[in-house]
Amino acid sequence: MSTMEGSSVTKGPEANTLGKYRLIAELGHGGMAEVYLAVVQGPAGFNKLCVIKQIRPQLATDPEFLGMFLDEARLAARLSHPNVVQTNEVGQEGERYFIAMEYLEGQPLNRILHRIGRDGGLTLPMHLRIIVDMLSGLHHAHELTDFDGTPLNVVHRDVTPHNVFVTYDGQVKVVDFGIAKAMNSSAETRLGVVKGKVAYMAPEQARGERVDRRADIFSAGVMLWEAATGRRLWKGIPDLTVLHRLINGDIPSPRSVDPDVPEGLEKIVMKALALRREDRYATSTDLATALEELLDQMGDKSSLREVGKLVAKHFEENRSKIKQIVETQLKAAKSMATTEFQSIGLPHLDGTSASGPMSVDRTGAREAMSSQDLSSPGTRRTNGVSSPTSLTASAAAATSTGSQAAAGPKRGGLLGAVALIAIAAAGVGVFVMTRQPPPAPPSPATATPVVGDIEVTITVTPPNAKIFLDGKELATNPYVGKFPREDKTHIIKAEAAGFTTRSRDVTFDKDRTIEMVLEQQAAAPLATPPPTDTSKEKTKVIFVPQPTTTAEDPMKTGGTKKTNRTVDPNNPYQ
Repeated sequence: MSTMEGSSVTKGPEANTLGKYRLIAELGHGGMAEVYLAVVQGPAGFNKLCVIKQIRPQLATDPEFLGMFLDEARLAARLSHPNVVQTNEVGQEGERYFIAMEYLEGQPLNRILHRIGRDGGLTLPMHLRIIVDMLSGLHHAHELTDFDGTPLNVVHRDVTPHNVFVTYDGQVKVVDFGIAKAMNSSAETRLGVVKGKVAYMAPEQARGERVDRRADIFSAGVMLWEAATGRRLWKGIPDLTVLHRLINGDIPSPRSVDPDVPEGLEKIVMKALALRREDRYATSTDLATALEELLDQMGDKSSLREVGKLVAKHFEENRSKIKQIVETQLKAAKSMATTEFQSIGLPHLDGTSASGPMSVDRTGAREAMSSQDLSSPGTRRTNGVSSPTSLTASAAAATSTGSQAAAGPKRGGLLGAVALIAIAAAGVGVFVMTRQPPPAPPSPATATPVVGDIEVTITVTPPNAKIFLDGKELATNPYVGKFPREDKTHIIKAEAAGFTTRSRDVTFDKDRTIEMVLEQQAAAPLATPPPTDTSKEKTKVIFVPQPTTTAEDPMKTGGTKKTNRTVDPNNPYQ
């Protein structure tokens, strides 16, 4: 039996089974976790699809990373709302810790905006209704209490179009609470540590201060600004400049960019984007109510059901290919013995749009996604293997498989289409943005690997940080250089005095723009005398007999004279 190729995750014994779950495809992986499409099988042909998020094996023994993962798991298990992705189980199988979540068919909002936009039929009221439902899910998380009724003060801290999922039947789900913070979290965020995407970050979050629910409201305000104007708020502006403008409250009003934006909407947006958190909406429900009142004034009757139909129409080809892949894998999982299934390689569901180029002006996304055909998941490292277990889509394999396999993995497309998890939970405090240019077409005769140079741009904060590539220091920060296109993994390391050193693995298979923000180390404590080692000494107790003479009035004697005591020459402090 041939095995499928494509998974980049190292497989060990029983890798493709996790208790009652059989992993059938890899959806993606970040610095902390791996995400899979899985199936639970039962009698009479029962199959239930779900999504498994598993901490990476090499981190399962690290108390800090395991604590972060379990914090997310505990929080996710407590969330139960129609507008929040549902967690079915938090489990452990040996040394493997995982979260099992509901399987959703749909697309993340950033892909919808890229593919459709207003020109494709996604009207402003439709966009606003998506955000209203997102706010409803956020409010549920914000209001979450412990079992004794104590508020947990949950903050998502990464509210972006990437983390809003719209299903083909019109449901809106908030996903990826990977860096969410609850009051009872075991991992304490240090002051000065920044978590989240800069483009949607609140000013207090940018300053590394403690945040509350109003930081999420600010992020929602950025999404509203982009919905109102049809363009990104910080498009083309370096992150350091964005941080400076955020801290100073330098945000343009929507009508200064597009005079056609309704005045009522601009008022709502600017209140959500207030510099002082006290001047913003107090809760997500307050902001949602203001938007619903505005929609009533606009007289729009569109519904999220219509939004779902629109999304399903524009992603029909994606949906069909995913269905074919899943059906093929389910047959393989059913026909193989458990021991045989454990040893096969899993396909990677990747690829992006199958339509024409998408305007980045009509998006709230941080990344500029290129458009390309869907590649078969079994071709991530090869040009496809025709076997009962290699999910080679015949139509795609004949046209785009070779070039895309040579150009390297194209993540993000089907990751959003078949799952609800954004695996952006790589290193905490490190922000990475990857540009994906359209792949070069293969030669008419043969689909040979793409040759030529790619451009790599690396920017590290703070500006005085040193950048190392494979152990060799680069000349400048920021650094821009040309490198041969290849699939080899390179290590980028950044370090600066007073900051935590960070490293990241990168492949030079396409142009890369990498931004890293180093965490400032806590100030060193004041030097104190080393403690005296008393482990080898016995405590000496000296009893001093008290005089038996009658006490005199201290007012007459000038005070009480201290009793003589024996001084231990080896312990002058006794």
